[in-house]
Amino acid sequence: MTDDPASRPPRLSRRAVLGAPAAGLAAPALPATADADTVALCRTWLANKAETMRLLERWGDIEAELMRLQGPSRPGESLTAGPQAAPLRAIDARLDQLHAEREALAPSLPLSTATTREGVLLKFEVVMAELFVQDFPVIYGLLHTAVRDLKALW
Repeated sequence: MTDDPASRPPRLSRRAVLGAPAAGLAAPALPATADADTVALCRTWLANKAETMRLLERWGDIEAELMRLQGPSRPGESLTAGPQAAPLRAIDARLDQLHAEREALAPSLPLSTATTREGVLLKFEVVMAELFVQDFPVIYGLLHTAVRDLKALW
């Protein structure tokens, strides 16, 4: 590499980058597939989350019914044994699959690029779905109102 200043690309100052939109210059175009991929990724994540929550609720209903039928003296693995517990075993297997899918998707979420309103809002929906309101009530409320305001403005 040479120290010749003419061989180096020009450096843009922060002021030039921030002032470009005001001067009528367009920001560099992102690939069109970036947002489509982000939207698909977020929709997959949210569908996975919804199915997981539905299965966990169903598990609770079945478990409560089995405890009612068998009595509370059979907790734990003995509750999931036998033919009546077959739905619990099927739910458990599906929950394992859903967990593996989420583990595979998780590294891609922070790297995805949203270039449309839909993509940005879906990314926020994923965050809201994963943020426990009980653990962070103020932050959850702030995020919820920020998304509401963003929808109203955009």
